[in-house]
Amino acid sequence: MKKGLRSIDRASMLLVGAFFVFSSGFAQQFQTFDITDQQNSTNSHTHREKCGHVIVTEKIEKEMGYFGSKSFFEKWINDKIEDKTYQPQILAKTNADPIMIPVVVHVIHNGGPEGQGVNVPAAQIQEQIRIINEDFQRLNPDAVNTPAEFLPFAGITNIEFVLAKQNPSGLPTDGITRTVGPKSAYDPNTDATLIGQVIQWDPNEYMNMYVTTLVSPFIGYSSFPISDLPGLTGAPTSSITDGVVLDFRFFGVGGSAISASQGRTATHEVGHFFGLRHIWGDGGCGVDDFVADTPLQDNSNSICSPNATRFSCDSRDMIQNYMDYTPDACMNLFTKGQVERFGIVLANSPRRVTLINNRATKEPVLAENDLAIARVLEPGNFECDPLINPSVELLNAGENLLTSGRVELRRNGTILESKRFTFNLQTGESIVVSFNAFNLLPNTNSVEFRITQTNDVPDTITSNNSKTVSPIQEQSINLPYTSDLTTFPSPWTVTNPDNLVTWEKRNLTISGNSQDVVYIRHYEYESPGQLDYFTSPIIDLSKYPNAQLVFELAHAQYDQAGFSDRLIIAVSQDCGNTYDLSNTPYNKAGQQLATTTATLEEFIPTNQNQFRTELVNLGEFSDLGSIRLAFITENAYGNNIYIKNIRIFPNEEFNYDISVNEIVAPTPISNGTNEAEIVKLTNSGNLPFSTFLFSRSTNNSATQTFVATGITVEPGESFNVSTQNSTSKGKNKLKFVAFAPNFDQNGNNSDSLTRYVLEDSTTIPVPWRQNFNNSGTFAPWLTVNPESDAQPWTVNSISAGEGPNNVAQLATSAAGMSYWLGTPIFDLSVSRQASIFFDLAAGQVSNSTTLKVLASANGGNEYTEVWTASGAELSTTSVGEANPNSAGDYVRKFINLSEFAGAGKTKVRLAFVVEEGEASDSPIYLDNIELFLNANPDPVIPAVGMSVLFPNPAREIFNIAFNLPDFENVTIQIISSTGAVVQEIEYPGTLNQTYSFSTQLFSKGVFIIKISSNTIRETRRLIIN
Repeated sequence: MKKGLRSIDRASMLLVGAFFVFSSGFAQQFQTFDITDQQNSTNSHTHREKCGHVIVTEKIEKEMGYFGSKSFFEKWINDKIEDKTYQPQILAKTNADPIMIPVVVHVIHNGGPEGQGVNVPAAQIQEQIRIINEDFQRLNPDAVNTPAEFLPFAGITNIEFVLAKQNPSGLPTDGITRTVGPKSAYDPNTDATLIGQVIQWDPNEYMNMYVTTLVSPFIGYSSFPISDLPGLTGAPTSSITDGVVLDFRFFGVGGSAISASQGRTATHEVGHFFGLRHIWGDGGCGVDDFVADTPLQDNSNSICSPNATRFSCDSRDMIQNYMDYTPDACMNLFTKGQVERFGIVLANSPRRVTLINNRATKEPVLAENDLAIARVLEPGNFECDPLINPSVELLNAGENLLTSGRVELRRNGTILESKRFTFNLQTGESIVVSFNAFNLLPNTNSVEFRITQTNDVPDTITSNNSKTVSPIQEQSINLPYTSDLTTFPSPWTVTNPDNLVTWEKRNLTISGNSQDVVYIRHYEYESPGQLDYFTSPIIDLSKYPNAQLVFELAHAQYDQAGFSDRLIIAVSQDCGNTYDLSNTPYNKAGQQLATTTATLEEFIPTNQNQFRTELVNLGEFSDLGSIRLAFITENAYGNNIYIKNIRIFPNEEFNYDISVNEIVAPTPISNGTNEAEIVKLTNSGNLPFSTFLFSRSTNNSATQTFVATGITVEPGESFNVSTQNSTSKGKNKLKFVAFAPNFDQNGNNSDSLTRYVLEDSTTIPVPWRQNFNNSGTFAPWLTVNPESDAQPWTVNSISAGEGPNNVAQLATSAAGMSYWLGTPIFDLSVSRQASIFFDLAAGQVSNSTTLKVLASANGGNEYTEVWTASGAELSTTSVGEANPNSAGDYVRKFINLSEFAGAGKTKVRLAFVVEEGEASDSPIYLDNIELFLNANPDPVIPAVGMSVLFPNPAREIFNIAFNLPDFENVTIQIISSTGAVVQEIEYPGTLNQTYSFSTQLFSKGVFIIKISSNTIRETRRLIIN
C-alpha cells in the first residue's frame, strides 16, 4: 500500500529539494540556508494574524502531504457538491434534518478560582453557545444589519450546538471541564498538540472547544476538516489537535470577556472547523475562498462603523461575513454557499460526520445500581518496587446512591483479598480504595480487580466490573552503563500500543563492522501519529544528579513533504507508566532528526558517518530521584530510525558548544560592497559537528534564522559562515547568534556577538590633510566603537597655537573594546608612491593596549595592518597622561603606503584603530594626519602657504615643494636668462605635493621660476650646473 500511496503523492506534488546541502568545498567555509519561517512558526504564516487557522491547516498539509493540501480538499468537496446536485434527495435530507453537535468546553486555566480570569464562569460559556447557535441559524438580532445587496445570499443552517450531556464514560455531564494547564499562555505555532494532550474527549464524538490564554496576537484557531481518503489503512492524521481553541478574553460575552467581544471569534473558528476558509482566501484578488457567493476580496477587514463599506477586486467586500476579521459588532452572516460547505463536511468528513446527533447529545440512560472500576492506580504496567500497595478508583456509573461494594484482588487468578468498602457515592462520584500490600512474584504477575457486589447484591453490569494489569518489575542500573543488545529488549522494555510496527533489534554491517542496532521501521508503518516506546531500566538520579544519556542516531527523511517522523526522549517518574510529553529533554523531527540526505528508498545505514552522536543531559530532573527514560517515536510513515551504542554516564562527559569569535565581513568601516557577511566561529565543545543554527538581526529588522551546514568541524577548529549582505548606508547594528550544534537541545551551547559597523562610500581628493580644525565633527571621516557603540573618537579643542586648533581624542575606553577612526575613500592610482604622517600623543597605557593603522585597497572591505604600536612603544610621555596642548608630547609618525598606490588602487581607505587592553588607560590623541603622494620619510615641508625650491644650484633634478592651506591650482613658469618661457605647467589640486623637474630639459645657466596661484605670487632664481 505504501508504494501505491506515495506514487500518487509524487505524481501530484512539486517535490522540494533537500534543505541542507553539505559542502564538499573549502574546509573552513559553511553554507547557510534561511529557515526563518520554520523557526518562527510551523509554516509561512506571519504573526500579523489574529486567527491561527493557516497554521493548523499547514500542519495538516505537512503531516498528510498532498492529501492534506488545499487543492486536494477543494477537489474533494467540489465532487461532493456535484454528487448532491445529481442526488437532490441528499440535499433535501441535509436541509430538513436537525443537526445537533455535542460540544465540550475545556477551560485550561492557571489555578485561579472559578469565574475569574481564564477560569471563566459557566454563564460566559452558556452565552457563547447561545451566540453560535443564533449566528449559525441566522437568529442573531443584528441580522437586520446585513446590507440589502447581500441579503439574497444570507444562509441559514439547521445546526444546533449543545453542551454535551454525557461524558466519554456515558455519565451525565454539564459539558464543561476545568483543568490546570502546564503553561500560562499557548502559541498555536508550537502548542497545538500540547493543548490536546492536556485534555481531550474523543473528537469522533465531541467538538472539543478549548478556552485558555493565547499568546498575542492570536485570539483563536481551529483544526480544519479533512477529506475521507480511500486507500488509507491507518488513521489519516493525528486527532490530538482536533478542536476549536479560543482566548478567554474573546470568548462569549460577560464574565472575563472584554467589552468588545460579542462571541463572534467562536463563530469564526467554528466556521473553520466545518470547512470554511477566510473570505479573502488568505491572499489577494487572485486567491479564492472556494465559495461561489462570497465576493473576491484583496485582504482582511478590520473596520467597523454603522455605515462601514469597503471595496476591492472590483466589487463591494462582504465585510459582514463571519469569516472576515471584521470586529464582532459588524459581523452578521454566513452565505448559502458557506452553509452548503457545512453540509458537505458534516455528511462526509471524518470526525465531523460522527458528531451529528450522537449519544453525547442525549441524556444518558443509566442502570439503577452500577459500580464501575474507573482506573487502577497501583500497580501500574511497570513497577520499580516489588512491594505493591494496591488501589483503584471506584465510580458510581448508575442512577441510585451507592453505599457499599465488594471488590476482589487477584494475582495470577488467585484471590489475595476480597474486601467490602462502604461509601456514599452519588451518580458520577468516585472514591479511591486500597488493599493490603503484597509483593510481586519474580516472573509473571497478572493483577485483577473485580467488583462482585454493589450495595451488598451482585453487580449485574459486568462490562465495567473488572480491570487487569500485568506489572513488570524493573531493575535499576549502576552508572556508567552501556547497553548490551544481545539480550534485547531486556533490561529495557518495548511498549507497542497498537500491536503493529515497533522497536526491534537488527544486525547491520556498518563501515565494514557487524553491529547490533535498535530500529523502528517507519518506512512500512502505515499508521501516522502512533507512538512506540523503548524504555530504559531505572536510573537513580539521587545518586547521579548530573547523569548524561549518549547514543548514536541514524535517520534519513523520506524525500517528500508530509512524512516527517519524530523521536522524543521523555522522562517518567512513576517507573515508566506515564511520561510528561510537554517537558521533554529531547524532541527532534524532520530535518533536525535527519543525519543524512533524504531518500525515496528505505533507509538502511551502511556507514558510520550516517550516524550522529546525540546527548541528553539529565541534571534538570535530578530532584525526581529514580526515573526511567523512553525513546518514543511518533510515526509519520516516513523512514526508519536507528539507534546504537546507548550509554549513560554518571556525569556530563560530552558537550556540543560553539563560539562566535568575530565578524570577518563587513569590517567596522567599509563602503558596503561586500556581497556576504562572514562570521568566524569555533567548535568549543568536545564533539565534532557539521550542522548548527545561526541567527542574524540587522538594525530594527526581524531576526533571520539560518541552518549552516558543511564538512565536519573537530573540537577546537575554527571556520567561517557566510550569509548575504544585509547592511545599508550609515550605521548598522548586526547581531549574530550561533546555537544548537548538530541540533543539540541541551542548552548552554549558544554564543552571540553584536557589532556596529559603518557603511559609507564618500570620497576625497588626494593628497589630503586632516588637522580636525575645520569643524567639531569628523565628517567626512568616520568613527565607531564596533563592540558596543560607545563613545568613540571625538574632536577636542586645544589651546595651543593661534586660531581654531583641534585634535582627535580617544578619552574614555573600556577593556576589550576597539575604537575606529576611518578616512573617506581616496584614489591612489594617480601616483606610484604614497605615505602618511601623523602626530601621536599618548600617556601611560597598558602593555596590551595597541594602536594600529590599517589600510584597505577596496574601500574598507578588507584591511592590512601597516603600522602598530603597543604599551610603552605607544606612549609618548614617560609618566602620567599626555598633554594635548603641549607640542612636546606629540611624536610625528611616518608610514609608507606605496603598496596601496599605483594602477587600479582607486578605493583606498585608512583606519586608525585603538584596541583597548585596560579601562584605566589614559587618553590618546591624533593630529595633523597628512597624505603625501611620495614615500619620502623626511620630506621638505615649507611654511604654511609657501613653497620651497631645492636643491639650488641643481645638477640632475630640482624640486618645488608646497604647503598650501587648501587645494589650489598652481602655475609654474621656467624662464631663461633671455626672458623666454621655456616651460609652463599648471598643477591643479595642489596641496602638499612636491613637483620634480629634470635638468636635462634645460641648458646650464640661470633661470627664473615664477609660481602663481590664488594665494601665492613667488619668483625664485634657479642655477643649473
